Amino acid sequence: MTKTGLQTLILEFVAGTKYFNATVLKAHLARRKVRYAPRTINQYLYNLRSEGKLYDAGRGWYSTLPNALKLNTDPVVELESTVNAEFPLLGFSCWGTEQIQPFAHHLQTNFVQFLYVDTDAIAPVAEFLVTKSYNAYANPGIPEFEKYFEPKNRSVIVRASITEEPVAGHFATIEKILVDLYLEKDRTHLMDAAEYERVFTNLAYSQRINMARLLRYAQRRKVQNAFSDIIFSEEKRLMSR
Repeated sequence: MTKTGLQTLILEFVAGTKYFNATVLKAHLARRKVRYAPRTINQYLYNLRSEGKLYDAGRGWYSTLPNALKLNTDPVVELESTVNAEFPLLGFSCWGTEQIQPFAHHLQTNFVQFLYVDTDAIAPVAEFLVTKSYNAYANPGIPEFEKYFEPKNRSVIVRASITEEPVAGHFATIEKILVDLYLEKDRTHLMDAAEYERVFTNLAYSQRINMARLLRYAQRRKVQNAFSDIIFSEEKRLMSR
């Protein structure tokens, strides 16, 4: 195939999707029985990025969304500063459901915050937060959550940190939040599966997220298959082919 013809096919594919990776593009071209030199696709993708027609969505991933998504951290700034002031040497990260409220279908009036610390620090940090008028819960399981948890503002669930969490300082990135929320929706009954999928789709369509980072963290949390299904689902249309 001529370079012009191949470029046209690639542009047609790119125009129909928000996210894709090179592997899927090559599979699409293979189904079309398109022949090309092994390095040609990577060169075209590099050129499209240089021309501002594609944007980086993580290693091997591309997006047509120009702006990277950055959530407002204001809802968890007080929690972050409170913990950091008392435990300045502690590694931790945090996020809260108020940060994703603009992307949810149902309006929430009470928000929950999540704090991730070393396992040994869960109990002392939760106890400290109680003294600061937080409704803090030390790593509650489903039975404890159903018995004792009250979904009201200043509620904080303290969990164990996961190594290589995607964070910016002490604040969780959107990729971490999406994976953590997927797990917490069942543990804490924050939302049902349909609502979660709406939140995911609204976030992913609004601005660019790092798909490679999300999948890498999902793998660490042993839910990579679930996220692969969500990302590649035709119903979600995050990829059109």
